[in-house]
Amino acid sequence: MQLGQINLLDALASADLLRTFKRRQIERKTIIFTPFEQSNSVFIIKSGRLRVFLSYDDKEFTLAFLEAGDVFSTHTRAYVQAVEETEILLTPTSAFQATIESLPGVSLVMAKVLGDLLKNSITTIEGLAFKDVRRRIADFLVQTFEERGEESPAGVVVKLGLSTEDIALLIGTTRQTISLILNDLIKEEIIEKPNRRTLIVRDLAALLAWRDSL
Repeated sequence: MQLGQINLLDALASADLLRTFKRRQIERKTIIFTPFEQSNSVFIIKSGRLRVFLSYDDKEFTLAFLEAGDVFSTHTRAYVQAVEETEILLTPTSAFQATIESLPGVSLVMAKVLGDLLKNSITTIEGLAFKDVRRRIADFLVQTFEERGEESPAGVVVKLGLSTEDIALLIGTTRQTISLILNDLIKEEIIEKPNRRTLIVRDLAALLAWRDSL
């Protein structure tokens, strides 16, 4: 998720509020918090990326990817895992509540993260329950281009920041299926994939028509 409008780390630093936070460096693939977590803390991602997911009967359901500047709580029913080397700033919830009172903009960031997480959760559940994998991928692509796309001479460019495996985890399918469908769209000249984490929509009307046909 990208919050964009409020730079939480800068706001905390300028108000001299980062002193209540402890730095923690996390290696890739490390699960740092679980539903059984005893601590009640809030953390901010300083760098890297974390995955928030649920796990039932050996199946995992990804709810969101957290990026630099995002804020989250350890006191949830979700697992949190580093998908790359990550640094977080951690503080007790009680201290964070005091921070919110002294810096109202922080509460806006928290509300944005929780709102995005709820939206992603509902989208994931709805897709798994009612849509086949091709429609889920189509919805993901259209939503991503609408929210994060930038116009260029080549088309609408999106720097995903996600690997094929990350997308598969979000949608609830396999990496092979994602690659197969993306390659079909590339062959039809609807999209381009100049590198592993960037997509370009060459024909947005065709992409929308493909989604609506599913």
